[in-house]
Formats: sequence, structure tokens, C-alpha cells
Amino acid sequence: DPKYKWILDFAEELRAIGNWSKNEIDLSKEKTDYDGLDEAGRHIYEAGLKFAITLDSCAGRAPLQLFNNGGISNNPEWELYITNHQNNELLHSESYTEMVRAIYNDVDDFIDSIIDDEYIQARAKTILSGFDWCNNVFEKNEANQTAIANKKKPIFPEVDEKMIRTAIYKSALIINMFEGIRFFATFVTNWSFSEQPVKLMQGSSNIFKLIARDEMIHLDVFQRVLMLLRSDKSEGFKEIIKDLDDETYDMFKVAYDEEMKWIDYLFSKGSPLIGMNAQILKDYMDYIFWVRMKNIGLNPKKIGLNDQLFNPVPWVDNYLDSSNVKSAPQEIESVNYIAAIDNSKDEDFALDDL
Repeated sequence: DPKYKWILDFAEELRAIGNWSKNEIDLSKEKTDYDGLDEAGRHIYEAGLKFAITLDSCAGRAPLQLFNNGGISNNPEWELYITNHQNNELLHSESYTEMVRAIYNDVDDFIDSIIDDEYIQARAKTILSGFDWCNNVFEKNEANQTAIANKKKPIFPEVDEKMIRTAIYKSALIINMFEGIRFFATFVTNWSFSEQPVKLMQGSSNIFKLIARDEMIHLDVFQRVLMLLRSDKSEGFKEIIKDLDDETYDMFKVAYDEEMKWIDYLFSKGSPLIGMNAQILKDYMDYIFWVRMKNIGLNPKKIGLNDQLFNPVPWVDNYLDSSNVKSAPQEIESVNYIAAIDNSKDEDFALDDL
């Protein structure tokens, strides 16, 4: 008799469509397509992939650590869902590795370059600092529980129920932005390669389509959680959320400003993509911010957005199918991952040569 049957339904949906394999997509043509791109095209593709790796490397650890740690939840359907959610994120992270292997001889060199990218680090720092604060609260709460269980005084008396609930709400809010906003510049630019007259990077686009299908389920769950906490007084969050109103809008404004700067960076070398440039992507992100904020009861005008009632790139919706359908094996594009190049580290080859 689940308290939140709708969460159980989403957990089952993730099981049904989220159980895909990184080996389902043929990446054998990625190397050839990538080599044929100009400098601007490579920059757009590479920067987007690096940031996606950064996000999902974090998302592969965060959900269980935040929500099922230190006695934060004892609800069985929530624990089932969040476990499936985290498994999804780990699969996404593994899939990016296959994408890198399909193009670059030295995977380690590519991954290491992420750490040195100031634009990626600037975006990641904002996201992770929010997670870090929440996780710190939960760890202190767990230490307090241990002390109390041993008949001692709490070690961190400042961590009260209000602070814990604040951390829970902020964690949900950050993941909502994570799933519904932060990935989308990468999604849209990556899919744009496959929307060209001569379709490019289709293997990557297909992997991102599977990832996006999962992310839309994650987004739907956290939108509903946030609305439940905002609207149902019995959950005990309404007053806390009211107190966090200004901070909530500040978080969205910071995210918005960072996304605009990121888009300028993506297209700083120009755009080889027909139908996609910095202004089009900014218009789309305006639309995304408007929809995401409205869906959790916020007013987008408070961060300076005008009414965004239409999607400037409607073809993107073709990639965001989260219907409960699992392809039969014979319908999958390819059941075997085929390496495009030798992954050995040739001495006369460096990442810069690309």
C-alpha cells in the first residue's frame, strides 16, 4: 500500500525503458564524421560532450548520497525510484566513455582535459557547491543521530529539522535544474549535427536521445516532488519554501546567466550548423527556463524573462520521447559497439593533432 503510488509507477517506467545498453548504438562512423568537421564544429561537439561527462559523473553519485543517506528517507517506493535513477546516471556516464573511445585514441587525455577547461569548471562549481552544502548538512545530521544513539549530545546542534528540510528541498531543486536545464544546450547542439542535410554524428545523437528519454522521466519526478512539497502542508515544507523564495530565484538567475555565457563559448568559433547558432539556442533556453520554472510554480518574469509560449526549434521534441516503450531487439539500430579506431596510445599522435 504505497504512500506515493505515482513514484512507484515512475520507478517501474524507468525499469521498462531505462534498461538499455551502451552497446545498442553503432558508433563506427563517428570518427569519420568528426574528422570531417571544421574547427567550429569540433569545438561545439567536444565542449558539449565534456560538460555532459562532468554532469553525469556527478549525477552518478549524488542521488543516493543525498536522499537515501543518514535516515533522510524511509519511504520504500522513493528508495526504489532513486536507486533506479542513479543506475540510469551511471549508464549515461559509461555511454559517454564509448563516445570518446569512438573518436579519440587517448581517452585519458580527453578526460583529463575536462579538469583544465575553465568554462566547464565555472558551470560545474555552481552546481556542485549547492550539492556540497546539502550533503554537509546530511552528514552532520547523521553524526548527530550516531551521538544520540550512544546517549551523547548532538555534535552539531545547529543542524535542526528546519536546516535538514532546507537541504532536502534545495537538493531536489538542484537536481530538477540539473535534469531539466543544464543538459539541454548539449542535447540540442548534438542533435543539430544529425539534422543537417548530410546527417553527422548520428551515433552520438542516438545515445543522447536515449539519455534524454531517461532524463525526462527524472525531470518529471522531481517536478512533481517539488510541487508536492510546495502545495501539501502535511509534508512540512511550505514555510521553509516560502523563506527560500529569494534564494530560489537567485539560483535560477545564476543558472540562466551561466547558460547564456556557455552558449557564447560554444559558438565562439562560429557555427557550421544550418538552423542552429548562438541566438537560436539562447531563444530555446529562454523557452526551457520559462517552462521549467512554470512547472514548479515559479514566475519566470522574476529573473527577467518575457513570455515564452512557443518552442523556436520544435524538431527537438522528436528526441525527447519518454513514452513507456522498449524497442524490440530487431528494432535496435545496432546490437554491437564497433570501435572505429585502435585505442592504443601512438607516440606520434596527440589530442591537439585533431
